[in-house]
Amino acid sequence: MASTLVFAQAEYAVIDIGGLGGTFSIAWGINNSGVIAGESFTEGDEEYHAVLWCNGIIRDLGSIGGPGFSSHGHGINNIGDICGWSGYEGGGAYDDHAFVWRKGVMYDLGTLGGTSSIAYDINDSGVVVGKSELVPGYADFFACKWVNGVPIELPGIGGRASWAFGVNNAGYVVGKSGTKDFTEHAVCWTPDNQIIELDKNRQSLSHASDINEAGWIVGSAFQAGHEHAQIWVGGHSFDIHDSSEEDSSAHAINNLNQIIGYTWSYDTGWYFIWDADTGMVNLDGLMPLLSDWALTGLLSGANSINDLGQVVGQGKRTGDGEWDIHGFIMTPVYPSFDLSQPSPAIGGKTNGIRATNVEPGAKVYFVYGFEGGGTLIPTCDVTVNALQIDNAQVAGSAIADVNGVAELRGRVAKNMSGRTLLFQALIPSSCEISNLVVQTFE
Repeated sequence: MASTLVFAQAEYAVIDIGGLGGTFSIAWGINNSGVIAGESFTEGDEEYHAVLWCNGIIRDLGSIGGPGFSSHGHGINNIGDICGWSGYEGGGAYDDHAFVWRKGVMYDLGTLGGTSSIAYDINDSGVVVGKSELVPGYADFFACKWVNGVPIELPGIGGRASWAFGVNNAGYVVGKSGTKDFTEHAVCWTPDNQIIELDKNRQSLSHASDINEAGWIVGSAFQAGHEHAQIWVGGHSFDIHDSSEEDSSAHAINNLNQIIGYTWSYDTGWYFIWDADTGMVNLDGLMPLLSDWALTGLLSGANSINDLGQVVGQGKRTGDGEWDIHGFIMTPVYPSFDLSQPSPAIGGKTNGIRATNVEPGAKVYFVYGFEGGGTLIPTCDVTVNALQIDNAQVAGSAIADVNGVAELRGRVAKNMSGRTLLFQALIPSSCEISNLVVQTFE
């Protein structure tokens, strides 16, 4: 198993996607253009609404039923179509219908005969997968895919409930299926709806959560009393978690075979990113310095990863209430020139900070802030670059000389003595950024 990007060496910015005025937002899916599908409480936490986020702009997608009904955005394809589920006129308090949102219109996908259905994923051909009731009020849901808006029941392996969680562009669908002995097993459905058991011996509980274009399938299976993150490829399974004490599950995979998921023990848990070179790496450890984000606890999550290595999910921030949660995008950044430490780093004195290895004549902006995180560069797409400082403020600018050096000098306020600041430099015209610098002033 090979990978082309080493996550342990990557640098990241983490950007709060905001919301619709409520206390809770989640980023569920992201496409290769950095566009996010998710959900947010509306103002006053009255309803959930599906949302689309693109370069700092969040859009309320509404609901099938209109005002007074909640909706949830989950999957997104590279065309920008979003799938999820929504309350609808005439449904009960807990009834939802799967939907696809396309070019500003939310389409009701209906059910297999019951009153509820849910859509989890959508491919670039518009095939949607999820689950649906067969009969109104029946307790079990069954795996379903919608092709051209028509629901198709996917067969199970034991006649009991089943779920479809992911679909690739070749039309292969993955999920899990219940059996007559009340266990659940990871399965894959072919484009012509034939079912393949991934856990052929049925020796353990398992599920499949995602599939990439190469046919790599990820999920989890129980091994020696513990649930472990798994890869299924070429008819073989691989346990990617080398631990006899912890449990884990893989949530999503991109086309570079990079995986995100969750690992936990009886008293702690953390979200990881995995590739064949580095193994599991704690996402919290990849946050920018002095970040106030925490991806721990029951409400946090890492939900999807695109082919640029951008991760979306939800997390807690310093000062949040018990039920506050923030959707985020964690995006790789690419420093291309160097920033020095401020000197002499004394409050109340004139200080200088220098950018080097800059294209001569380029206008360099110097920014600062008090917390690590992320700020979008106004002239640059989030897939290109971002700053690693939360709420970055411009300190000033300078033109690089013939030696590629740009220097900013100015008096630092005396009340900065004893405070720690973060600094970064950028060239908006080319979307270039420097390394991140942390300095405590005397």
